[in-house]
Parts: sequence; C-alpha cells; structure tokens
Amino acid sequence: MSTGGFADKVLAVSTSWVSAEVQSARGIVDAVLSLGATAVELDYRLGAQTYRDLRGLLKKAGLSVVSVHNFFPVPDLAREPGGDAFLFTSEDERERELALRYTRKTLEHAADLEARAVVLHLGEVPVRHLVDRLYELYERGELGGAEGKRAGEVLVRERARLAPRCLDRVLLALDRLLPLAERLGLVLGIENRYHYHQIPSPEEIGIILREFRGAPVGYWHDTGHAHHWEVMGWASQRDFLEAYKENLVGLHLHDARGREDHLAPGTGEVDFAQVAAYLKEGLLRVVEVHPKAALPSLREGLALLQGLGF
Repeated sequence: MSTGGFADKVLAVSTSWVSAEVQSARGIVDAVLSLGATAVELDYRLGAQTYRDLRGLLKKAGLSVVSVHNFFPVPDLAREPGGDAFLFTSEDERERELALRYTRKTLEHAADLEARAVVLHLGEVPVRHLVDRLYELYERGELGGAEGKRAGEVLVRERARLAPRCLDRVLLALDRLLPLAERLGLVLGIENRYHYHQIPSPEEIGIILREFRGAPVGYWHDTGHAHHWEVMGWASQRDFLEAYKENLVGLHLHDARGREDHLAPGTGEVDFAQVAAYLKEGLLRVVEVHPKAALPSLREGLALLQGLGF
C-alpha cells in the first residue's frame, strides 16, 4: 500500500519532542523549524486551542503534516492526553463509543490538514499485572531464570485466553472507522505496541490486515517498541518488519537502550541500518523522540537517519 506523493522523500518530526513541555503553537513550530524539518506528525498531547493556533502557523512556516496520532487534539472528556485515552477494548460500552467518536474527530482533523495517515492504538488485554511481574524480574536480572520462564508462560496463556473478545471489539471498531477513512483519503496505521498485553500482538497484526484486505489500513512500525520486545525476549525488530513489510505504511523512528525508548537516533541500541533495508516508496518516516532528547543529539540523529536513506 502506498501513501503516494511527496511523503517518501521527507523525514518528518513528531511534535512529541516538544509538546509535553510547550503548548504554545508558535513555540512548537519554532522548535520543529530549529531542526531544519519540513514535515511533522501532530501528536496526542496537543490541546484544542493549540491545534487551532497551529493550523495557520504550519502553512506559513512551510511545514506539511504527514500524519496525526490518535486521539487528536486532546479530547475534552479525556482524563489525560494519550493514545489510550479511550480503549476500543474496554468492557464499558460507553468508553468504546467515546473511542469511536474521538477517533472520527481525529480523522476529520487529519483530512483538514491534508495528512496521509492516522496512527492508532487499539487497546489491550487485561493482563497488565502479569506483564509487570516480568518487568520486575528483568530489573532484578532474573528474567532468564526459572521464575521468569514460569511467569512468561502464565502471561502467554492468560493473554491467549482473554484476547479473542478484545480483538473482536477491535475488529468491530475498525469496521466502523474504515469507511470514513476511505472517504477522507486517509490510511489507518496500526502501530506495534510497547507492552505485551496491548493489542496488536505480532499475530494480531496479521489477523487485522487479512480481515480488512483492500481497505485503507496498514502496519505502522515503531522501532523503540520493537526493540523493547526484543529486550524482553518476545520478538525481534526483524520479526515485525519481515512479517509485514508488504503492508508497511509508516515508521516511528527513535532509539532505545534496554527498556528505555524515545531517545534520539544514534544514542541507543537500535540498528537503523537494518530498518533502512525495509524502506520503500511512499513510506512515511517520522522521528518520534521525547523531550529528554537534547537538541544537539536530535540533530545528529536526524543526520544519521538521512545518511542511511531515511
């Protein structure tokens, strides 16, 4: 699936680098311009007023919007900003309806901004406590021991037991969202997640893509999340990319060390040359770092990625 046009020639920057600390539209634009960027992804921390102010400023600054991260802008009913502000998998029907309502708003805003894609978080299976147990063992250096093996087996078993009803809710939600995405000329990017209990797992990515073959939906690969899965022994970066290279529509590019991610490229352990082997025409490329990435290291990271063909 191709997103077409100029997008395959641009390395965009997510506003996540600055939005956690700056809500001024002018401040956000100036920060992005300081990197020499010409394109952005608008992230889910941006409030409604910031969005209204940004609309005109982005065009005046010559910044194109390639993608938007759901939920955008921050929903008025959300307890806090986030891609998981409302879960498509919730047991609460009202929450599921809110997830649909605000995702539709995100799609409409993305279309107004002439973005190519909307990045989605799809929900979770309620086994977070079992995942946290593995993190405790990792921090103690005991993940590879007998206790870690037992805890991992329990997690896999319980997730598999509870996942089908959660995935069914996700499929129903996508079935209701994709007609609007198609009308608006948008692609829905299904992002690989950081935690094992979140949807989609590697196998669930395939189920979703098969279920909606021919619809405007594809795989959005996050390098830091994939590295975290590799560190935890769940799947490798290459596993994700190789399995879904034909359905790849976008990349979130950031580095990681151990379980810490959203670092400037080149300051961690991610092999970006390996990721670069999967570049193709029309693929959206978004550098998604957090404010902990200092300006000099981020500039160096962008130069590194450009040198690798991103």
